[in-house]
Formats: sequence, structure tokens, C-alpha cells
Amino acid sequence: MRWHILGAGAIGCLFAERLARAGCDVTLLVRTEAQLEGLNRLDNIVSVQIDNTWHLARVDAETVADSSAIQHLLVCTKAYDGLDAINAISPRLAPDAQIVLLQNGYGHQQKSALALAPRPIWAGVTTSGARRTGPFRVVQSGEGETQIGRLNLPEGADHGLPDGWSTLDHRVVLNGDINRALWQKLAINAVINPLTALHGCRNGELLSPVYRQELTTLCTEIENVASVCTQPLFDTTLLEAVLEVAENTAQNRSSMLEDLSAGRPTEIEQITGFICAAARELGEETPLNTELLNAVRFEQRRKNREEQA
Repeated sequence: MRWHILGAGAIGCLFAERLARAGCDVTLLVRTEAQLEGLNRLDNIVSVQIDNTWHLARVDAETVADSSAIQHLLVCTKAYDGLDAINAISPRLAPDAQIVLLQNGYGHQQKSALALAPRPIWAGVTTSGARRTGPFRVVQSGEGETQIGRLNLPEGADHGLPDGWSTLDHRVVLNGDINRALWQKLAINAVINPLTALHGCRNGELLSPVYRQELTTLCTEIENVASVCTQPLFDTTLLEAVLEVAENTAQNRSSMLEDLSAGRPTEIEQITGFICAAARELGEETPLNTELLNAVRFEQRRKNREEQA
């Protein structure tokens, strides 16, 4: 069994190692010949550090433009790249290809499922933490768990996991209400990511009393939007859930902080942008979310101007 992985960043490499360790063949799909040559120079090895031990996985690699057929596809691209990347790869997908979307944000997964129908599509959220320290080299900062569930489940279809995922040495939970899980991840990301990116702090620093009012206001706005969307979030308050995640990932730097610091595009549009757009459609006010959305947009433009100067 072979899994192709689209998106060779931190999460893509983390799951490449996990799938390879479970006995699956793995092919990384890269954009350029230069990336292909870079992996070749590493002897096609993906390296993942787990609890101070390096785990090495030998993988194959192809460019997206290659012509071989794809039967199993894991998509780990940034949310803003997802649809374009899937459209580029779709001619290679077998008619019954299994596809797992493991991305931040909300809304683009459903669009991808429509574009790829009637193939079986799973969406996933993971609490695994990982940061890239070099090309195809990742440090796992937290094992976490991964929830996945079918987005397009026809009547009588199999409710099980994708091929090979039950053998991963990692907790994978089949979730019958994956849209709620996607919303839960979205809500937490919409609080932690823009705040850490703009304040330049690690997740745990948000536990400081100086940030409590911002956290409370953000959580209230997001809960109001979810309520109007008739989307339940947590059994506790969103604030309690955010504080728990911030404590459990205290030393982590959010992906938005990493991207903004490096001058890369962020997923602000697919996270906070989605919240604000949903609020506008429903006549709900989200002043602090809108302020953070505009602030991250401003910082992205400023970084771009600095790089071009």
C-alpha cells in the first residue's frame, strides 16, 4: 500500500514517518525539481526527532507534475494552497482513491470534497505538534492524537478508517461528527494563532493575566458566531478549552507565529477570516476578531515590503 503526501512541511513529514513506520510505502509530492534534488541529497530520508531520539524514514518522491496514478492521498498543505494543489493533482487520482485532508481552517475541506467526489474523503484534525528544523527534518513537540471522519459518506458506505491508518503507532480516532471537530480546532486556532503571532509569544505566555481580557473577548465573539451557525463547540466554555491547550502546548510557537516571523503567508484568512465572513453573513459583530484579522494582514504586507526593499 502506498500513500502519497501532498505538503512536505512539518505535519506532512511527521505523518510520512508514521506511515512508513507502520509499513506503508510513502511518496512525498514536491513542487519543484530543486526540492526533489534536495531530498535525493538526503538519501531520500525524512528525519523526525521524538523524545530526543531520531526516527528515520526512507521515502520516495515525485513532483506534482509526475504522471503516476495515486490511490491514497494525504493532503497536508497550508489551507490557502489546498484547493489549487488538489486541482493540480486531481488528474492523477484513481476514481476510487482514498483522500485524507489534514489542514487548518474551515470551509475549504468541504469545497475539496465536492471537487473530488465521489471518491471517499476524510477530514482530520490533529493535536500533534511538530516544527521543521530543516528540509525534511522535523522535531515532534507533542504526540497528541488525530481525529478523522468522512466528509462525503454515501448511504451504506464504510464508516471505517482509511487503509493503513489503524496500524499507525499513533492514536487515531474515528469521529462521526468531524465537522464539529473541525470547528473546535478552528475556534482554538482563531484565539491562539493571531494573538501569539502579533504578540510574538509562545502559546503558554497567553496564560498571563495581561492577555486574559483579549482571550475572554475573542472566545465570546467566536462562541456567538458558532451559536448563530447552530454549531456546538465544547462541553465546557471555549475559554476553558483554550487555556487547557495553551497550558498543554506552553512551549510551542504557533504555526502563524512561525509563518509571520519568517515572512511567509499565514492561514489568517482561512481561520479568523472565515469567522469574520461567517459573522458578516449572519449579522453578528466580531470587532476584536476583525481587528486581529486586519493586524495580521498589515504585518504580512509590511514583511513583504521589507523583503522587496
